[in-house]
Amino acid sequence: MLKNRLLLTAIALIILAGLLFWARRRAAQRAPEIDLVAQFETAEKRSNMPLTKAFEIRDLTVNGETRKSIFEHPTSRITWRITVPDDAVLRTWIALAPDAWNKEGDGVLFRVGVSDGARYQELAKEHVNPYAEQSDRRWRPITIDLSWYGGRQVDLIFNTNSSLPDKGDNAANDWAYWGAPAIYARE
Repeated sequence: MLKNRLLLTAIALIILAGLLFWARRRAAQRAPEIDLVAQFETAEKRSNMPLTKAFEIRDLTVNGETRKSIFEHPTSRITWRITVPDDAVLRTWIALAPDAWNKEGDGVLFRVGVSDGARYQELAKEHVNPYAEQSDRRWRPITIDLSWYGGRQVDLIFNTNSSLPDKGDNAANDWAYWGAPAIYARE
C-alpha cells in the first residue's frame, strides 16, 4: 500500500512538472503585441553620428543566447509612436557586444522613457560596463509595466549615452544592443 502511494505521488509530480514546463514554454513562445525590432524602420532615429553607423538590426549572441537586436551607438535615441495595449509590459535585454568586453571603456547608460506629449517620464536607467564589471558580461533583462499608458498613444523612447553624466563623453567601445525589445500583454 505504501509503495502504491509513493508510485502515485511520483506520477503526480511528473505530470505536474510536465505541465509547468509546457506552460513556461508556451509563455516564452507567445507572440508580442508590438515587436519593436519589426517596427524599427518606422521609428524616429537621432544620433550624434551618421544614422547608417549609429543603428543596425542584427542577431547578437551573448553567452550562448542569441536575440534579434537593435544596435544603438551612443549617444543616440530611437522613438516609436505606439498605442499601448491595455495591461502591457515592455520586455527587452541590454548588453554590450562581447567583442567590447576586454576593451577599455566606461560603459553605456541605457535609458527607457515615455512621452505622452505633455511630459516625459523615465521608466528605466541602467549602466552597463562589462570592461570593469564581470557581472555585466551577459544579457541584462528589463521589464517595465506600461499599464498606466494602456489605450493611449505615446512615444516610447530608447536612449543610449556614451558615459555617465558626470564622466564626460567617452564613446570608446560602446557597442550597445537592445535585445528583442517588444511589448506583451501581461500574463
